[in-house]
Amino acid sequence: MGTRHEDQPPEHWAGAESLDPTPVWKQYILIAGLLFAGLVAVLVVSLLSIAPQIVTPPALVPGDRLVLTLDSVPGVGAGPRLVASPTIDDDRSFYVVQPERGRVLAFRAVWSETQGASACKVLPAPGRPTIQQFVAVECPAASGQKGSPLFDLRGVSTNGFRGLDQYLVSMSDDRVIVNLSRLIEASERTGGPVPTGIPQPQQP
Repeated sequence: MGTRHEDQPPEHWAGAESLDPTPVWKQYILIAGLLFAGLVAVLVVSLLSIAPQIVTPPALVPGDRLVLTLDSVPGVGAGPRLVASPTIDDDRSFYVVQPERGRVLAFRAVWSETQGASACKVLPAPGRPTIQQFVAVECPAASGQKGSPLFDLRGVSTNGFRGLDQYLVSMSDDRVIVNLSRLIEASERTGGPVPTGIPQPQQP
């Protein structure tokens, strides 16, 4: 069987269109477009990551991150500070506390006896010389023998209830970042003794 071009059947011959040059410029445009889109994506991600460091506090940046100044954090062991409207909407309001040096916590201003149950307001409990506890008010749970739910500045219940939910907090040299999209829900108490050294509620 011959191998020369003229020995091949006509239907195997390449058509005249095969002699047209390949439109390489279209490939260049596609590659350039993909590179540009990649650079834009990298720029957007970079700006989002550094946004908390370049805005003027208080400010809410993309990702539901609220940036506060260090001055907005109470001193060690001091009473909590409420962050609410107009800084953020009241549904996501929270208290900032510093139970020990360098540890800043942000507790939601609402609480429920079980996850998904109706919410109660959380308020600073009166104390002397400074406020050292939270109390949940207007709660069905308060009708029991344990009384109103009480919590220390670490969010732990001192009379046997579920603890306070809190937002994730991070700190830098001059600001505090509260991630409102990262809610850390306290686990439900399953019973057991109240921690020692804490006054027991009086029975009626």
